Amino acid sequence: MRVRVVRRGGIAGVALETTVDTSELTDLEAARADSELSDLPWGRPAAAPRHPDQFSYELSVAGDDRAVVLSEDEVPAGLRPALALLTQRGTIRPASS
Repeated sequence: MRVRVVRRGGIAGVALETTVDTSELTDLEAARADSELSDLPWGRPAAAPRHPDQFSYELSVAGDDRAVVLSEDEVPAGLRPALALLTQRGTIRPASS
């Protein structure tokens, strides 16, 4: 499954964007990520971050209309390995786009 992830926020106010393919994760990480993705509140309106410099994560699945925005503290533990790929493969772009 290919998941587009955009991380916004932080002190610098930049956004990182990448597409994470769960087949690139270990079997255990992929199984956990798939399970956590199925339980996300898809289509729910984005909540305001609790802290001004907190990250938010926008997730969408390739070939699917599902999307969700989660604050940093709402990210399920099973998705954290996939989101960690942002710092390894993400592309920095202006936060306003």
